[in-house]
Amino acid sequence: MKILKVLNNPIFSTIQDSGRYGFENHGVPNSGAGDMLSYRLGNYILGNSNAASIEIIHGNFEVEFLSECLISITGSDMSPRINSVPVKMWESIQICKGDNLKFSTPKNGLRAYLSIKGGFIDKEIMKSNSTHSDFDVGGKKLAINDLLYCDSELSNYQSDKLNSYPDYYKFSQLIANQKKLDVIKGPEFNSLSSKSKKELFNSEFKISNRMGRTGIVLEGVKIEFSKNFTDIISDGTSKGVMQVPSDGKLYVLMEDSQRIGGYPRILSLTSQSLNYFSQLMPGDVVTFNLISLEESHLKIKEMEDNFFKDNLSKNINMNEFILTHANKKFIVKSDKNNNKNIIIDGKPIKLEF
Repeated sequence: MKILKVLNNPIFSTIQDSGRYGFENHGVPNSGAGDMLSYRLGNYILGNSNAASIEIIHGNFEVEFLSECLISITGSDMSPRINSVPVKMWESIQICKGDNLKFSTPKNGLRAYLSIKGGFIDKEIMKSNSTHSDFDVGGKKLAINDLLYCDSELSNYQSDKLNSYPDYYKFSQLIANQKKLDVIKGPEFNSLSSKSKKELFNSEFKISNRMGRTGIVLEGVKIEFSKNFTDIISDGTSKGVMQVPSDGKLYVLMEDSQRIGGYPRILSLTSQSLNYFSQLMPGDVVTFNLISLEESHLKIKEMEDNFFKDNLSKNINMNEFILTHANKKFIVKSDKNNNKNIIIDGKPIKLEF
């Protein structure tokens, strides 16, 4: 079913799912959503499993819907508006044929996710619809007049919303609360100089302008190795790994990065921290906290329990009435206990800015 048409040339918007796995031995990057937590939560709201979504980087994305459907918007707040009316994120939204959805520039974060009931249909390559940012593999980079398809029709509207969602979209808190991003040791960590081992966890690192879906360069103290360290033979890598080339800077590999490399791998962001990190913008500052692999596993379990167990609720106790304007009727629902919770034609209206 033809579901939407892209109305502009976005800065960088692509089709992504959970990634392309099982082909690393052939040198194939995983790709997939950068902020996997936001991507998964968007599909969780809709009852999808590993369905293809649109990852919107830097905003400025506009579409027209060609059929009725159910969507959700998660990740960075890009002030989404439907037919010029601000709508809420992190809950299901009913879409009518002809609706216009527009994303502005990010108020916080870098990546937003537009998910749809049933998922977008695109060319599946190596068991994934994910788009690689440099190679012609998988889905597509979206451009004006592109048409997207979906295999699920809207049978009945379900008003589901998350009870809790990540607080890291208020990015000022990352510095104000002195939050640190968790990392674990990489294979070459012990080859660092004593000085660099200390500076890594007592220094701030700034996101540079050299960033993309393949990797991000951090600006900060120069990383040095012990005198007897020699270059390594090329070995396996993955997203989240921090490598140090000869210039002494930290290079963080992202979702479209290579699966093998010859630079020392000194640290790796945990899966949870990688979600935070993927939302950072140039100029943002980060610090790191070293934890064990076992601690990382426990934090992943905690994240799963917090966000994917009984984390959905429905809008109940609603007053319903019909509003007529310009000879058009609108179904309006208002929460009996919360006057800021208003739904018009299945669209949760955002009243706070």
